[in-house]
Amino acid sequence: NQIVIDSQNLTVNSGTLTVDNANLLGATTSGKVTATIATTETVTELATLSADGGTNDLTVVIRAADATAATAAQLNTINAATAVAVDLTNVTALAGSTLADLATLATAINASQFSNATGLTTIAVTDTTVDATALAARIDSYDSINGGSTTGMTLASGATIEVEAGEIAEMLADETANRLTISDQLITVNSAGTISVDTANLLEATTSGVITASIATTETVDELQTLSGTGNAYTIVIAGGDATGSTASEFTSINGKTT
Repeated sequence: NQIVIDSQNLTVNSGTLTVDNANLLGATTSGKVTATIATTETVTELATLSADGGTNDLTVVIRAADATAATAAQLNTINAATAVAVDLTNVTALAGSTLADLATLATAINASQFSNATGLTTIAVTDTTVDATALAARIDSYDSINGGSTTGMTLASGATIEVEAGEIAEMLADETANRLTISDQLITVNSAGTISVDTANLLEATTSGVITASIATTETVDELQTLSGTGNAYTIVIAGGDATGSTASEFTSINGKTT
C-alpha cells in the first residue's frame, strides 16, 4: 500500500479508457473521474458504467456500429454515469424501447444531457399495451428533437392500442404521414366514447388486428351494413328511427360484422 486514493479527483489527461478501467477508477475514489471512454466500446458495455450519481465527467460517444442498436433504457443508463452530454452523432434509430423510457430520454435530450440527437428518426416501441396519448406525445417530442424530420415509430406485433374516440384522427394522420406504423395491432376505443361507421372502417383498413369499439347509435341500419371486415368486437345498438323499417336480412348482415 504505497499510495492511498479515497476521495481524490482523477483526471486522465490523454488517451481513452475502457469501461472496465473507468469503473475501476470509480471504485477507487469518491472523487470525480474525468476521462474519455474508448469509442470501440459497445452500447451494451457502456451501459455497465458505474452511475456514481452522475458526477463523473466521462466523455462518451456512441459508436457508429451501434447506430441502430441502442435502446432508450441503455442510453438513460449511460447518461446516469456521466455529467457530460453523451454524443449521439452516430445514432439514427432506437431499438426496442418502452414509451416510459423514451419519455425519460426525450426529457434528458431536451435538457442538453445528450448532444447531436438530430439524426434520431426511427424508433421501435415494445409496450404490449400502448396509450395513444403517450404515443402521440412521444412522436411529437422526437420530431421536435430531430428538427422536424419524420419520426417513424413501429409498434410491437399484436400490441393493443388504447385510444379515445377523439384521438383517432390524430393517430391515423400520424400513420398516413409515416410517423407511425400500424399493421396487426389490436385497437381498443375507450367505451366511454363512440365512433361512426366511417371511422370504424378507417381503423379496419389500418390494422389486421381486432377493433373493439362502440358504434354511434345515430348510425342507420343502411350505414351499419357498410361496416367492413369481420371478427371485430363492435357494440351496436339499432337506432330508434329504424325500429320498424329493418329486415331480417339487414340484421343478419350487421351481425356478421361483429363478434
